[in-house]
Amino acid sequence: MSDRHVLIVSTIADVATDDVIRRLAARGVRYTRINTEDYPFSETLCFVPQPASATGWLSNDGKAIQPPTSVWYRRMRTPPKPEAMDKGVYEFCLQETRAALLGAILGLSTRWMNHPRAVWCSEFKPFQLSVAARIGLSVPPTVITNDPCAVREAFERFGAMIAKPVRRGHITRDGRTAAIYTSQVLREHLDEIDSVRYSPAIYQALIPKRYDVRVTIVGRKLFAAAINSQSDPKATIDWRLTDNPGLPHHTIKLPDCLTNQLLQLTESLQLTFGAIDLIQKTNGDFVFLEVNPSGQWLWLDSMLDSGISEAVADWLADKGLG
Repeated sequence: MSDRHVLIVSTIADVATDDVIRRLAARGVRYTRINTEDYPFSETLCFVPQPASATGWLSNDGKAIQPPTSVWYRRMRTPPKPEAMDKGVYEFCLQETRAALLGAILGLSTRWMNHPRAVWCSEFKPFQLSVAARIGLSVPPTVITNDPCAVREAFERFGAMIAKPVRRGHITRDGRTAAIYTSQVLREHLDEIDSVRYSPAIYQALIPKRYDVRVTIVGRKLFAAAINSQSDPKATIDWRLTDNPGLPHHTIKLPDCLTNQLLQLTESLQLTFGAIDLIQKTNGDFVFLEVNPSGQWLWLDSMLDSGISEAVADWLADKGLG
């Protein structure tokens, strides 16, 4: 049995967590998994402030949780509202639970993938675009605004333009949640330009693509996959819109300069894991789009045998991946 112990903050529905846990168990690495949607209605938590050498956490049966050698902050998910509970009370309970759970782990002096503070900062796309540009990564001509005049001016200046959310990739209307994908802005859309004032969005020049590229970084190890999005009319603007499970993928080797810049990006954002979206232009150059500090990767392991889950398990088990 390994002397490693991994504290995992995730959700019961995250299959990537399941996959990595199986690999940790095969290595004999102990782990404690916190499924965040269990709190506060299905499970209880207890935290007693302790010296830095201890977690302060108690499990439901009153036994102390072993101090972790690494923490994997994967993602959080909220439980549904109990039917009889007032909405305001429900939201209060969620906020208090989040504050208690995160507050109890924030001070742990150990290896993090990723620290919640780094995740929170990195999820702001204007911030990550600024960091990427400062490092020297190529980014699309961009305007982030809710000013109709600025959107119209960008449309004329860019020639062809896309729009995407600043932060949230979904919206709930009439109790239904729908995804918001990157979409091309057409001239006829300008007839309703005044409506953009209700919410800022990211407007960028539409970049002609050879491939979409997903780069997954684990520690200082990179896994790059080219996605032939242009082979499917539904996927040309946003490849996630495809309903083709066989959309062609292949591994790709990045130029050394780009590799170093991407590692510098994750280091600047204090991320030890990042899922980075790039475009490879028709002339072969690469353009940075965004980084997701909690992105998915299992489909890449399945299609390309990439080994990303193995790398995550190795990093959590402290196998020298940086």
